[in-house]
Amino acid sequence: MDRRIRASRMQERRLAQEMGGVTTAGSGNGWAVKNDVRTKAWSIECKTTSAARFSLTHRDLINAEKNALLDMREMAFAIEMQGRTWVVLPKETFLRLIDREEDV
Repeated sequence: MDRRIRASRMQERRLAQEMGGVTTAGSGNGWAVKNDVRTKAWSIECKTTSAARFSLTHRDLINAEKNALLDMREMAFAIEMQGRTWVVLPKETFLRLIDREEDV
């Protein structure tokens, strides 16, 4: 198995386990229109790279958001870059999370 594919699958499994979710079977094979990890509330598209940079496009975000909406879940985009994971959220989601935190 290709090293990049193995790293990608490991990222998905690790994130699913950390969030109490599951990986989506067939999410990376091209025909599936689903994000890589699902929890009760979240649909997460995952990307991984060993490089020092990652190109994130508007189309990537819109596709991830569309897939999450079809799944009736919140969208997140997780990028693992050089061993650290960054999560991109829509501003509206981020503001709701901040508001919840302040209510606690």
